[in-house]
Amino acid sequence: MSTLTGKVAVISGSSLGLGAAIARELFSRGASVVINYPFPSQKINADNVLRGLHGTARSIVVEADLSTSEGPQLLADAAAKAFGKIDILVNSAGINRPLALDDPDSAAVEKVWHDVMSLNARGTFFLTRAVLNHLTPTNSRIVNIGSAVSHSPAPETSIYAGSKSLVESYTKFWATELPRRYGCTVNGVAPGPTGTDTFYAAPKEVRESLQSVINATPVGARVGTPEEVAWLVAELCEERAGWINGAYIPITGGSIMF
Repeated sequence: MSTLTGKVAVISGSSLGLGAAIARELFSRGASVVINYPFPSQKINADNVLRGLHGTARSIVVEADLSTSEGPQLLADAAAKAFGKIDILVNSAGINRPLALDDPDSAAVEKVWHDVMSLNARGTFFLTRAVLNHLTPTNSRIVNIGSAVSHSPAPETSIYAGSKSLVESYTKFWATELPRRYGCTVNGVAPGPTGTDTFYAAPKEVRESLQSVINATPVGARVGTPEEVAWLVAELCEERAGWINGAYIPITGGSIMF
């Protein structure tokens, strides 16, 4: 299937997890992909994604920490320099560091707030801003990766959920402001518990706290897969998805509906 042949896709945070799965799915549909990793220790993971694509002429890796002031522009400019344009932006980079509001370590709370908001909220905003300068003026796509947790509270996730609520708001506002000016659509995807490497590496108590939700999921007592989320993202990037704009779609097996 080569329905995205000729398209250039930038996928932030794509050296692991959801981002890597999205890069693979878009590449499989013919798109050229820009794989992003944040710092040198993640380069090996990005290179593994690149090798797995078996087509390096249509893929590059770019180191850019999107939580920094210079990272978003660096990634956007590197993508445009390599391929001459950007057709698809997937704002996938994000972190979750569970912490209670009343944690007694004020310094730790400040750091978690800064780290999560700087990447999830600020990074998404400024990467999108940087990409607009290179965005193809017809049938381009912006897809934001949010989280169902912003609609369904989970323990110790208020900072993360707040950052993803901002991503949901960005989606709605940008879907109103950007399409006629930049020829794009703007949509969001909100996964529930998903079986990424990060999910399985989470502390046991974190995974156990989600078990009741998983057990009650209408479609089946399991977590989603990165590939299922990647398929939905890719569908929103297709030419025939041009009339979908401003959607924020849960992908949760029905465990969370909104």
